[in-house]
Amino acid sequence: MQDTEIFLSMKKEIEAESQKEIDAIMAEVKAMEDEAMVSMQKEAKKDADLRLKQELDDIQSQASQEISETHTQRTKALIAKRDEYVKTIFDAAREKLVAFTTTPEYGEYLSRKAKAASEEDMSEPVLMIRSEDLHYVDMIKENYGKDFQVEETSDITIGGFILKDQVTSVVVDETLEFALENQRGWFAAHSGLMIK
Repeated sequence: MQDTEIFLSMKKEIEAESQKEIDAIMAEVKAMEDEAMVSMQKEAKKDADLRLKQELDDIQSQASQEISETHTQRTKALIAKRDEYVKTIFDAAREKLVAFTTTPEYGEYLSRKAKAASEEDMSEPVLMIRSEDLHYVDMIKENYGKDFQVEETSDITIGGFILKDQVTSVVVDETLEFALENQRGWFAAHSGLMIK
């Protein structure tokens, strides 16, 4: 629930910041157009209507260019802010997953994942697991229901395991870091932090 509030708060902050920048740009453009109009009316008395039209066209082009440049800068700033929020959220999620590996529920999680992995057809499986979780190997083997080789790895930094078949190269990645990374795509699509 707290994460949803954080997401909504971030979205509101980004929208408010965007609206302020848009209002400031529009006010600046309006002021530029008003100033240019007064100047052109004086010149129009001296020069032909053709020159007045040319000056107006030039001002509109310049204003469009400035709006475009300002929009690009605003978009870059918003993207940086969004990326900062996303990093903060995923860093917090990672910390919670690390804490989860110290709970009794973590052993239950590994048991469930081992049972699910037993559905895969592997003839020579290798269990890759971090050193901190080696004491779970017997429980994983019991739930997996088949024998496997064990390989200690430092590639798994949060928790979970990887089962890899040496014959077919089938890989079942049940690491918490893999699960966390899979959530990045979902988060990007559903967080409401898309910048247009």
